[in-house]
Amino acid sequence: MPHIIRYCTKTHKGLKKLSNEDSFVVIDDISIKSGLRDDRAAALFAVADGISGRIGGKKASNMAVSCLRKYFEGHQKGNIVGGEKEENLKVLERLIFEIHEKISMTSDKVEKCRYMGTTLSLLLVHKMSALIAHVGDSRIYRLRSGNLIKLTHDDTVAQLSMEMGHMGAEEAERHPLRHALSQALGQGVDMVQLRFEELRAGDIFLLCTDGLYETVPEKEIKDLLEAGVMGSQVCDSLVCRALGGGGPDNITVIVVQVL
Repeated sequence: MPHIIRYCTKTHKGLKKLSNEDSFVVIDDISIKSGLRDDRAAALFAVADGISGRIGGKKASNMAVSCLRKYFEGHQKGNIVGGEKEENLKVLERLIFEIHEKISMTSDKVEKCRYMGTTLSLLLVHKMSALIAHVGDSRIYRLRSGNLIKLTHDDTVAQLSMEMGHMGAEEAERHPLRHALSQALGQGVDMVQLRFEELRAGDIFLLCTDGLYETVPEKEIKDLLEAGVMGSQVCDSLVCRALGGGGPDNITVIVVQVL
């Protein structure tokens, strides 16, 4: 791929939870066939936050990332993301709806997994572009030229009420329903959020579950990402800061830097 990337990952069950219902996946060597040569490459990053209990929640998030791994590794030599950006986003959209159906079927058949679901936030880096597909309230941020912006919006009841004009942003952040999901894989999906972004050298992407951003203010997240120390240290720093804030939930982070 034209850009060289480096990344780190870290997950922790937090200080108040009995188990970790988060899951994540990284596939950094997806080969893309172009003509007679495999001369393009893509990298996939995704986080998932399971809901509805320790058994069902963990199973749902595991199913989501396992399906991604099976699809992309199973098509290692296929032209799965070799088309135009609209076509590529549609591939991701169809894949996420398929994952939703698989989780829903398991939820219906297995009593202990009833009502299970998961968020899913996916970043696919290919050539000079970043493709994003998202359901739920995990998040993807991008730090560019000192500006940290959220590239996904939360599928929550509070966010929906804010968008409909029933409450302001500050009220939504404190609202009791800020954690109540309006859609999740396995429980109901009306629309997959899709987004295309051009890559620039120096871009830093952060994928995270709510155990990070609910505890660490975005200003501090930005400062930690800007510290300039990659390798595993930036992921360690983010998780340690969330634990220092009480660690009430599972925490998962993936940081991807475009060199």
